[in-house]
Amino acid sequence: MRAKLTKALSLLLSLAVVCLVCFTAPVTLPADAVSSEVSQKVAELDEKIAASQEKIKENEAKKKEAKQSADTIQESVDLLQTQINAYNSKIDVLNNQIASLNKSITNTQEKIAETQADMAVQKEQIAQTQALYADRLRAMYITGNVSNLEILLEADNFRDFLNRMEMLARISKHDNAIIKQLQDEIAVFEETEATLKKNQEKLQSSKSEIENSKAMQQEAKSQVVGAKTDLDQKVNSLNTYINGLDENSEELNNYIAKARAQQQAYMNQVNANLAVTASTGNGAYSGTFIWPVAGSGTYVSSGYGSRWGSFHYGIDITGGGGSAAIVAAAAGRVTIASNTCSHNYGKNYNCGCNGGYGNYVVIDHGNGLLTYYGHMARAIVGAGTYVQQGQQIGNMGSTGYSTGPHLHFEVRVNDGTSRSVAARNPMNYF
Repeated sequence: MRAKLTKALSLLLSLAVVCLVCFTAPVTLPADAVSSEVSQKVAELDEKIAASQEKIKENEAKKKEAKQSADTIQESVDLLQTQINAYNSKIDVLNNQIASLNKSITNTQEKIAETQADMAVQKEQIAQTQALYADRLRAMYITGNVSNLEILLEADNFRDFLNRMEMLARISKHDNAIIKQLQDEIAVFEETEATLKKNQEKLQSSKSEIENSKAMQQEAKSQVVGAKTDLDQKVNSLNTYINGLDENSEELNNYIAKARAQQQAYMNQVNANLAVTASTGNGAYSGTFIWPVAGSGTYVSSGYGSRWGSFHYGIDITGGGGSAAIVAAAAGRVTIASNTCSHNYGKNYNCGCNGGYGNYVVIDHGNGLLTYYGHMARAIVGAGTYVQQGQQIGNMGSTGYSTGPHLHFEVRVNDGTSRSVAARNPMNYF
């Protein structure tokens, strides 16, 4: 009878265990499944954010290269503009010289015209004098006095002869003097005209030389202007290209901002889910934590508190060769184990994985006390697993927002979804 009772109690105990398992499984597994699904969505956004950030970096590199090219070309443009300014100055000087020569040529032409007019007057006077002399000779011929000899032979006496001779000499001398004076004046005018025309030819020759020099300067300037125009177009094209890169980067930054907002919404969902599924309490722990990184040579590289203009909600532990084993600081149930981040290398920016945690594990130690293990190379435990204190849960890495291999160790008390409210100084638990 006693054996039957013992057998019955054993059967009831087994049935109770089965019922407990059946009762608790629907509560915890869907929660883990929800966290996994949300983590996957966050990871997908991480990949897109990382790709966008990489594209922005490429844009910056291309922009820098294009800017350097534009600056180099602009230096050449400025040099060409200096040459153009020099050509313009030379052309202005030549234009002034040409204007001065044109004025001199005009003045010379006016003087030539005046000289030619004066010569015309003198020639007219010579013609008139010659006509008068001819009229006198004609009158003498008509009266029969066709020669000076006849005039002299007709003298009545010697005194008359002398008078006639003196009269003829005076007439001849007077006429010759007038003609000689007029001829001398014409000779002067002709010499003046020749000199003016010679000067005019020199002025025209100088003007032609200067115009040829001006044409050469203009041709050289035209070539420089053409080269500058080509370079200006290249600079404009590069500036357009740079503006396009800026616009693309701005679009990517806007996308990243929206993706981060969506990530935050997902993380809030994870935290809310974690708050529902995690234990509750004041976070008191009866024992002490062990150091979460196995091996020697590890140290705290960044403590809990203000850092870089913000607040650091955990401690960073580095050393141990950069791939040391990460162990559970205390026994508990794994509520989150994410291996969705593939960016396991030092970065100077946030690759975005899991809100910056990278691959991470969260362990619930009961009484509302939770520990976070971030930036791991990989987690080797799964959600829902119960781990013992000191059990390895992964390896140190550099995933998420990390500039090098280290463990971000964080302690929270499950009294809200806000990190700033839930976080505690981990050093108080060792």
